[in-house]
Amino acid sequence: MANTSMLQVRTDASDREKAAAILDSLGTNLSAVVNMLLKQIILTRSIPFEVKLIHPAYTPEQNVQETGATLAMEGMKLTEDEVRMLTDYNDGKVSGDDLRKMIYASITPADRGESSEAV
Repeated sequence: MANTSMLQVRTDASDREKAAAILDSLGTNLSAVVNMLLKQIILTRSIPFEVKLIHPAYTPEQNVQETGATLAMEGMKLTEDEVRMLTDYNDGKVSGDDLRKMIYASITPADRGESSEAV
């Protein structure tokens, strides 16, 4: 490669090994990805991914309270069944997809704006 220079980066050895293994399985390597990163910084004139402080995690109870407060602002209220579903979701007892299916199954055709008569 013409007109190249060496770039040295200090990093945790374990992180380097893990990343190198992942990149190898993807058919690339650290050097290529660092070069891609540099090109994206130049093209976008920014860091090409979101950088933010992570907020402390809410407890499951705080998540349910937050959801309830948000709904209350819209004049809605969580039922005991909805609180149970949110708690099960927070506890990992049900996935988001399963929860959506359960909610959709509980909605009647009238709730969806559909006629109950066959066309």
